[in-house]
Amino acid sequence: MFWPGYGRMGRCVFLCLLFGGYALSIAHAAPMDFSGNVNASYSNLSARGGDSSVWGGVARGNLTAMDPGINVQAKAGGDWINLPKSGGSNTNLWDFGGDVYWRDWAGDFGGSVEEVRLPDAHASSLSYGLFGEAYLLRSLTFRAKGGKLTNDVNAWYGSAGLLAYPVRNIALGAGFDYAKVQHGGPTLKDANVSAEYLPVPTIPVSVSLGYNYEKVGDASGHIDVLSAGITMYLGGAGVDGSLRDRQRNGAVTWDGAPASLVGLTF
Repeated sequence: MFWPGYGRMGRCVFLCLLFGGYALSIAHAAPMDFSGNVNASYSNLSARGGDSSVWGGVARGNLTAMDPGINVQAKAGGDWINLPKSGGSNTNLWDFGGDVYWRDWAGDFGGSVEEVRLPDAHASSLSYGLFGEAYLLRSLTFRAKGGKLTNDVNAWYGSAGLLAYPVRNIALGAGFDYAKVQHGGPTLKDANVSAEYLPVPTIPVSVSLGYNYEKVGDASGHIDVLSAGITMYLGGAGVDGSLRDRQRNGAVTWDGAPASLVGLTF
């Protein structure tokens, strides 16, 4: 319902789908698999100017054309924002995009493109970049990504992180994001930790908690972000349906510009 007006983004997604269709045509004899996830979250932002709240949701769908081999993914989401709570100012942010990437037993690597819109401010940002994950050990994943934001926001971004599985149904994450807004804009930094738990593998619904420490340029003070979420996994169960298997076989979430940094640039 918010797709109209995304001509350039539509062309980017079309190219992703076209490339994915080509991959499907040359791999018609190989088994194909669909997976996805749906996430809902709440975040509380604490800053010197007051507390703010963000309700968010995102859905992802991933088609595996070959295993190992090419994957094509699409996603769409939105955030409902009250900045700050005491002021009663409300706005929303929409995003959608796609990925084309390769995945095998050692990890994944590919490209992403995403459009982000802030309708109330008549502002938009198009991001594109590369991302990858390396399965260093059975229970440890190294992550890295980087790219550029254009349109109303012009910035370069880079991120790195680790995801560990102390047991098959618990994921502990840590990461660092960096962005430099061009034309005299600020430097944005973000350090984060997270924990996710899948109580029952046969019921693929997990709960998560996270904390972000965000810093904008040389300004005094910082932003603390506490978040909680729930995720439903669709497909990608792998061998035992564990959280680890679903995250390594299903839709990828380590793609595109970091959400916290995109929000801060508007």
